[in-house]
Amino acid sequence: MQKRRRLLLVMLSLSFALVLGLFQPVVIQAAQAANYKIEVNKKTNYLYLYQGKSVIKTYRIATGKSKAKTPEGTFQIITKFIKPGWKSIPGGVSENPLGERWNGFRVNGDNGRKYGIHGTNNPRSIGTYASNGCIRMLNKDVIDLYDRIPEGTPVWIHSGKSNKVWRGNLDVGNYLVDNYEE
Repeated sequence: MQKRRRLLLVMLSLSFALVLGLFQPVVIQAAQAANYKIEVNKKTNYLYLYQGKSVIKTYRIATGKSKAKTPEGTFQIITKFIKPGWKSIPGGVSENPLGERWNGFRVNGDNGRKYGIHGTNNPRSIGTYASNGCIRMLNKDVIDLYDRIPEGTPVWIHSGKSNKVWRGNLDVGNYLVDNYEE
């Protein structure tokens, strides 16, 4: 009888551990394994890609037309698309303002389709304040970024000083909006 109880206890423990393992987000594990992080500086319109504690790539970007357009805080890449469509404009056509890639991040619990880091059909806008809240990149740059980062990558957006030290909130899965205004 005692052997049965032990066996039952072991089986329940293993089942519980398996269930918990199934619900741990795989995208977060992938991002942690790659150890990539993104910093977006709205003041300078630069995006810094970190691997570990080192900046490995710097890209020129465009951010929101006004300070409030691009949210500030720490977010997470949760969707990635090649040649994304936009409204009634299909992906891959020159009129599409999203360009070649979409890296969507979650803001206030949305599905990663409202705000993103994407390409552009207007390369002259890079380096300016031109978007409706997203982060625009040259198509060649967004392809490079897309190919490097997995879903789950943290994105820290701010308008302060960049000193090549990532200072976002790494409370994985609980990314907060610091200063977002609708």
